[in-house]
Amino acid sequence: MKKTLTIKYLLWLMVPLFVISCEKDKTDGFLSPALKYTNPSVKVSVGATLIRTGAMVTDESTKPLQFTIEAIRYENGDIADKVMNYRVDTYFWNAEYSDKDKTAQETDGKRTKVNRPAIDINPENGDIIIYPEATDSFRLTKGKYLIDVKVKNSAGEQLLKSAMKLDISYALPYSFLSPGIDGKLTGIDGTFERLSETGNKILVYVLKKDGTPVDPEKLIGYDYSTDPAVEDLRDWHHLGLNNPTKYTAFPDHLELEVETFPIPYVQGKVRRIDLYNNGDINGDYFNFWFDFAIRKPGIWKITIQLKYN
Repeated sequence: MKKTLTIKYLLWLMVPLFVISCEKDKTDGFLSPALKYTNPSVKVSVGATLIRTGAMVTDESTKPLQFTIEAIRYENGDIADKVMNYRVDTYFWNAEYSDKDKTAQETDGKRTKVNRPAIDINPENGDIIIYPEATDSFRLTKGKYLIDVKVKNSAGEQLLKSAMKLDISYALPYSFLSPGIDGKLTGIDGTFERLSETGNKILVYVLKKDGTPVDPEKLIGYDYSTDPAVEDLRDWHHLGLNNPTKYTAFPDHLELEVETFPIPYVQGKVRRIDLYNNGDINGDYFNFWFDFAIRKPGIWKITIQLKYN
Protein backbone atom coordinates (compact mmCIF):
# COMPACT_ATOMS: atom_id res chain seq x y z
CA MET A 1 0.00 0.00 0.00
CA LYS A 2 2.78 2.41 0.94
CA LYS A 3 4.53 1.56 -2.30
CA THR A 4 1.38 2.39 -4.33
CA LEU A 5 1.00 5.76 -2.58
CA THR A 6 4.65 6.55 -3.22
CA ILE A 7 4.28 5.84 -6.95
CA LYS A 8 1.12 8.05 -7.10
CA TYR A 9 3.00 10.85 -5.35
CA LEU A 10 5.92 10.62 -7.78
CA LEU A 11 3.52 10.67 -10.74
CA TRP A 12 1.82 13.83 -9.45
CA LEU A 13 5.25 15.37 -8.80
CA MET A 14 6.24 14.71 -12.39
CA VAL A 15 3.25 16.66 -13.76
CA PRO A 16 4.52 20.16 -12.81
CA LEU A 17 8.04 19.20 -13.86
CA PHE A 18 6.69 18.12 -17.23
CA VAL A 19 4.80 21.40 -17.56
CA ILE A 20 7.97 23.39 -16.76
CA SER A 21 9.91 21.34 -19.30
CA CYS A 22 7.26 22.00 -21.91
CA GLU A 23 7.41 25.72 -21.15
CA LYS A 24 11.16 25.68 -21.86
CA ASP A 25 10.65 23.72 -25.09
CA LYS A 26 8.00 25.95 -26.63
CA THR A 27 8.83 27.34 -30.04
CA ASP A 28 9.53 30.74 -28.48
CA GLY A 29 12.22 29.06 -26.34
CA PHE A 30 13.65 29.77 -22.93
CA LEU A 31 16.44 32.21 -22.04
CA SER A 32 17.52 31.80 -18.45
CA PRO A 33 17.98 34.83 -16.20
CA ALA A 34 20.80 32.93 -14.48
CA LEU A 35 23.30 33.12 -17.36
CA LYS A 36 26.81 33.56 -15.99
CA TYR A 37 30.45 32.55 -16.18
CA THR A 38 31.71 30.07 -13.61
CA ASN A 39 34.69 32.33 -12.99
CA PRO A 40 33.70 35.92 -13.86
CA SER A 41 37.05 37.48 -12.87
CA VAL A 42 40.22 36.19 -14.53
CA LYS A 43 43.88 37.24 -14.37
CA VAL A 44 45.61 36.67 -17.71
CA SER A 45 49.16 37.08 -18.98
CA VAL A 46 48.85 37.77 -22.69
CA GLY A 47 51.31 37.30 -25.53
CA ALA A 48 52.42 33.75 -24.79
CA THR A 49 49.55 31.31 -25.24
CA LEU A 50 45.95 31.22 -26.42
CA ILE A 51 43.81 32.33 -23.47
CA ARG A 52 40.28 31.00 -22.98
CA THR A 53 38.05 31.91 -20.06
CA GLY A 54 35.64 28.97 -20.49
CA ALA A 55 32.08 28.77 -21.76
CA MET A 56 29.15 30.56 -20.18
CA VAL A 57 26.78 28.54 -17.99
CA THR A 58 23.44 28.69 -19.85
CA ASP A 59 21.11 26.99 -17.34
CA GLU A 60 19.07 24.96 -19.87
CA SER A 61 18.47 27.94 -22.15
CA THR A 62 17.11 26.92 -25.54
CA LYS A 63 19.79 26.29 -28.14
CA PRO A 64 21.17 27.51 -30.42
CA LEU A 65 22.48 30.51 -28.53
CA GLN A 66 24.43 33.39 -30.03
CA PHE A 67 27.05 35.27 -27.99
CA THR A 68 28.60 38.61 -28.92
CA ILE A 69 30.81 41.12 -27.13
CA GLU A 70 28.66 44.23 -26.85
CA ALA A 71 31.33 46.41 -25.24
CA ILE A 72 34.76 46.34 -23.60
CA ARG A 73 35.09 48.94 -20.87
CA TYR A 74 37.80 50.19 -18.57
CA GLU A 75 37.34 49.61 -14.86
CA ASN A 76 35.85 53.12 -14.49
CA GLY A 77 33.12 52.23 -17.00
CA ASP A 78 34.44 54.17 -20.01
CA ILE A 79 34.40 52.41 -23.37
CA ALA A 80 37.82 51.01 -24.29
CA ASP A 81 37.73 52.01 -27.96
CA LYS A 82 41.38 51.15 -28.58
CA VAL A 83 40.81 47.61 -27.36
CA MET A 84 37.53 47.10 -29.21
CA ASN A 85 39.20 48.20 -32.45
CA TYR A 86 42.35 46.12 -31.87
CA ARG A 87 42.55 43.21 -34.32
CA VAL A 88 45.36 40.69 -34.85
CA ASP A 89 46.44 38.24 -37.52
CA THR A 90 46.16 34.78 -36.01
CA TYR A 91 45.49 31.24 -37.22
CA PHE A 92 42.69 28.72 -37.32
CA TRP A 93 43.91 25.13 -37.65
CA ASN A 94 42.47 22.72 -40.22
CA ALA A 95 44.85 19.84 -39.44
CA GLU A 96 46.69 18.63 -36.35
CA TYR A 97 49.86 20.51 -35.44
CA SER A 98 53.09 18.52 -35.35
CA ASP A 99 56.41 19.70 -33.93
CA LYS A 100 58.09 17.37 -36.44
CA ASP A 101 57.20 19.55 -39.45
CA LYS A 102 60.31 20.16 -41.57
CA THR A 103 59.48 23.59 -42.97
CA ALA A 104 57.42 26.65 -42.10
CA GLN A 105 55.47 26.03 -45.30
CA GLU A 106 54.47 22.57 -44.06
CA THR A 107 53.13 24.03 -40.81
CA ASP A 108 51.41 26.93 -42.57
CA GLY A 109 49.67 24.45 -44.86
CA LYS A 110 47.79 23.12 -41.83
CA ARG A 111 46.35 26.46 -40.78
CA THR A 112 44.59 29.48 -42.22
CA LYS A 113 45.53 33.04 -41.36
CA VAL A 114 42.57 35.05 -40.11
CA ASN A 115 42.14 38.57 -38.78
CA ARG A 116 40.23 38.58 -35.51
CA PRO A 117 39.52 40.94 -32.59
CA ALA A 118 42.37 40.63 -30.08
CA ILE A 119 39.70 39.95 -27.42
CA ASP A 120 37.26 37.63 -29.16
CA ILE A 121 34.31 35.41 -28.22
CA ASN A 122 33.12 32.01 -29.37
CA PRO A 123 29.66 32.86 -30.75
CA GLU A 124 28.28 29.42 -29.86
CA ASN A 125 29.20 29.13 -26.17
CA GLY A 126 30.48 32.52 -24.94
CA ASP A 127 34.07 31.42 -24.35
CA ILE A 128 36.13 34.64 -24.34
CA ILE A 129 39.41 34.29 -26.21
CA ILE A 130 42.62 36.33 -26.27
CA TYR A 131 45.01 35.35 -29.05
CA PRO A 132 48.76 34.98 -28.40
CA GLU A 133 49.45 37.52 -31.14
CA ALA A 134 47.87 40.26 -28.98
CA THR A 135 51.19 41.83 -27.97
CA ASP A 136 50.61 45.54 -28.60
CA SER A 137 50.73 47.06 -25.13
CA PHE A 138 49.76 50.49 -26.49
CA ARG A 139 46.38 49.32 -27.78
CA LEU A 140 45.83 46.67 -25.10
CA THR A 141 47.36 48.30 -22.05
CA LYS A 142 48.00 46.49 -18.82
CA GLY A 143 45.04 46.77 -16.47
CA LYS A 144 41.48 45.68 -15.78
CA TYR A 145 38.68 45.47 -18.34
CA LEU A 146 34.96 44.75 -18.08
CA ILE A 147 33.34 42.71 -20.86
CA ASP A 148 29.62 43.20 -21.65
CA VAL A 149 28.19 40.14 -23.40
CA LYS A 150 24.91 39.93 -25.33
CA VAL A 151 23.18 36.54 -25.49
CA LYS A 152 20.42 35.78 -28.00
CA ASN A 153 18.20 32.81 -28.81
CA SER A 154 14.65 32.16 -30.03
CA ALA A 155 13.26 33.53 -26.73
CA GLY A 156 14.91 36.93 -27.08
CA GLU A 157 18.13 38.48 -25.84
CA GLN A 158 19.91 39.57 -22.67
CA LEU A 159 22.72 42.05 -22.15
CA LEU A 160 25.00 40.91 -19.33
CA LYS A 161 26.94 43.97 -18.22
CA SER A 162 30.35 43.23 -16.70
CA ALA A 163 29.82 39.52 -17.40
CA MET A 164 33.58 39.04 -17.35
CA LYS A 165 36.38 41.02 -15.68
CA LEU A 166 39.85 40.60 -17.19
CA ASP A 167 42.99 41.65 -15.31
CA ILE A 168 45.58 41.84 -18.08
CA SER A 169 49.36 41.76 -17.81
CA TYR A 170 52.02 40.75 -20.34
CA ALA A 171 54.07 37.58 -20.58
CA LEU A 172 57.84 37.74 -20.95
CA PRO A 173 59.21 37.36 -24.50
CA TYR A 174 60.53 33.92 -23.50
CA SER A 175 59.58 31.05 -21.25
CA PHE A 176 61.57 28.54 -19.19
CA LEU A 177 59.22 25.83 -17.96
CA SER A 178 59.09 22.43 -16.25
CA PRO A 179 62.77 22.09 -15.33
CA GLY A 180 63.61 18.55 -14.20
CA ILE A 181 66.70 16.70 -13.01
CA ASP A 182 67.99 13.17 -12.52
CA GLY A 183 71.23 11.70 -11.22
CA LYS A 184 73.89 13.85 -9.57
CA LEU A 185 72.12 17.23 -9.74
CA THR A 186 70.18 19.13 -7.11
CA GLY A 187 68.65 21.61 -9.56
CA ILE A 188 69.12 23.93 -12.53
CA ASP A 189 68.52 27.63 -13.10
CA GLY A 190 67.84 29.11 -16.52
CA THR A 191 68.30 32.74 -17.58
CA PHE A 192 67.43 34.32 -20.93
CA GLU A 193 68.95 37.60 -22.16
CA ARG A 194 67.96 39.41 -25.35
CA LEU A 195 71.28 40.93 -26.40
CA SER A 196 69.84 42.53 -29.55
CA GLU A 197 66.34 43.13 -30.90
CA THR A 198 67.52 42.21 -34.39
CA GLY A 199 69.30 39.09 -35.54
CA ASN A 200 68.74 35.37 -35.74
CA LYS A 201 71.12 33.83 -33.25
CA ILE A 202 71.00 31.91 -29.95
CA LEU A 203 74.03 31.54 -27.68
CA VAL A 204 73.84 28.69 -25.16
CA TYR A 205 76.03 28.41 -22.07
CA VAL A 206 75.91 25.61 -19.48
CA LEU A 207 77.83 26.36 -16.27
CA LYS A 208 79.29 24.11 -13.58
CA LYS A 209 78.55 24.93 -9.95
CA ASP A 210 81.68 27.13 -9.78
CA GLY A 211 80.53 29.15 -12.80
CA THR A 212 83.01 27.73 -15.29
CA PRO A 213 81.54 26.67 -18.65
CA VAL A 214 80.77 23.12 -19.70
CA ASP A 215 82.01 21.92 -23.09
CA PRO A 216 78.68 21.56 -24.97
CA GLU A 217 79.97 18.47 -26.76
CA LYS A 218 79.93 16.62 -23.41
CA LEU A 219 76.13 16.90 -23.19
CA ILE A 220 74.14 14.30 -25.11
CA GLY A 221 70.53 14.61 -26.22
CA TYR A 222 67.92 12.06 -25.13
CA ASP A 223 66.10 10.20 -27.89
CA TYR A 224 62.34 10.29 -27.31
CA SER A 225 61.46 7.91 -30.11
CA THR A 226 60.27 4.39 -29.25
CA ASP A 227 61.14 3.20 -32.76
CA PRO A 228 64.85 2.28 -33.10
CA ALA A 229 64.71 3.30 -36.76
CA VAL A 230 63.47 6.82 -35.95
CA GLU A 231 65.53 9.50 -34.21
CA ASP A 232 63.82 12.07 -31.98
CA LEU A 233 66.65 13.75 -30.08
CA ARG A 234 65.76 16.63 -27.76
CA ASP A 235 68.98 18.60 -28.01
CA TRP A 236 70.08 21.91 -29.53
CA HIS A 237 70.50 20.28 -32.96
CA HIS A 238 66.70 19.94 -33.16
CA LEU A 239 64.62 23.11 -32.74
CA GLY A 240 62.00 22.36 -35.40
CA LEU A 241 61.65 23.39 -39.07
CA ASN A 242 65.27 22.38 -39.78
CA ASN A 243 66.49 24.86 -37.17
CA PRO A 244 69.20 25.62 -36.37
CA THR A 245 70.42 26.44 -39.86
CA LYS A 246 73.95 26.59 -38.48
CA TYR A 247 75.29 24.83 -35.36
CA THR A 248 78.71 25.80 -34.04
CA ALA A 249 80.16 24.27 -30.88
CA PHE A 250 82.86 26.26 -29.11
CA PRO A 251 84.65 24.86 -26.04
CA ASP A 252 82.56 27.06 -23.73
CA HIS A 253 79.22 27.55 -25.56
CA LEU A 254 77.03 26.86 -28.57
CA GLU A 255 76.23 29.36 -31.29
CA LEU A 256 73.01 28.61 -33.17
CA GLU A 257 71.69 30.45 -36.20
CA VAL A 258 67.98 30.07 -36.85
CA GLU A 259 65.72 30.83 -39.80
CA THR A 260 62.46 31.63 -38.06
CA PHE A 261 61.22 33.15 -34.83
CA PRO A 262 59.32 32.44 -32.68
CA ILE A 263 60.84 29.18 -31.49
CA PRO A 264 58.86 27.02 -31.67
CA TYR A 265 57.41 28.49 -34.86
CA VAL A 266 53.84 28.24 -33.54
CA GLN A 267 52.90 30.76 -30.83
CA GLY A 268 51.89 29.13 -27.57
CA LYS A 269 53.98 25.99 -28.03
CA VAL A 270 57.24 25.06 -26.29
CA ARG A 271 60.33 23.07 -27.23
CA ARG A 272 61.87 20.41 -24.97
CA ILE A 273 65.62 20.22 -24.33
CA ASP A 274 66.75 17.02 -22.54
CA LEU A 275 70.48 16.40 -22.02
CA TYR A 276 72.66 14.02 -20.03
CA ASN A 277 76.31 13.45 -19.15
CA ASN A 278 77.86 10.14 -18.14
CA GLY A 279 80.24 11.46 -15.48
CA ASP A 280 83.11 13.49 -16.93
CA ILE A 281 81.66 16.82 -15.77
CA ASN A 282 80.96 16.30 -12.06
CA GLY A 283 82.01 12.71 -11.48
CA ASP A 284 78.70 10.91 -11.95
CA TYR A 285 75.79 10.57 -14.37
CA PHE A 286 73.30 13.41 -14.45
CA ASN A 287 70.35 14.46 -16.63
CA PHE A 288 68.38 17.69 -16.92
CA TRP A 289 65.52 18.90 -19.07
CA PHE A 290 63.28 21.92 -19.59
CA ASP A 291 60.72 23.38 -21.98
CA PHE A 292 61.39 26.77 -23.52
CA ALA A 293 60.11 29.28 -26.03
CA ILE A 294 61.57 32.45 -27.54
CA ARG A 295 58.83 34.71 -28.89
CA LYS A 296 60.72 37.62 -30.39
CA PRO A 297 63.60 37.80 -32.88
CA GLY A 298 67.08 38.95 -32.02
CA ILE A 299 70.28 37.63 -30.52
CA TRP A 300 69.55 35.65 -27.39
CA LYS A 301 71.84 34.30 -24.66
CA ILE A 302 70.59 31.29 -22.70
CA THR A 303 72.51 30.31 -19.57
CA ILE A 304 71.85 27.07 -17.69
CA GLN A 305 73.42 26.93 -14.22
CA LEU A 306 73.91 23.39 -12.91
CA LYS A 307 73.49 22.77 -9.18
CA TYR A 308 75.09 19.81 -7.41
CA ASN A 309 76.94 18.98 -4.22
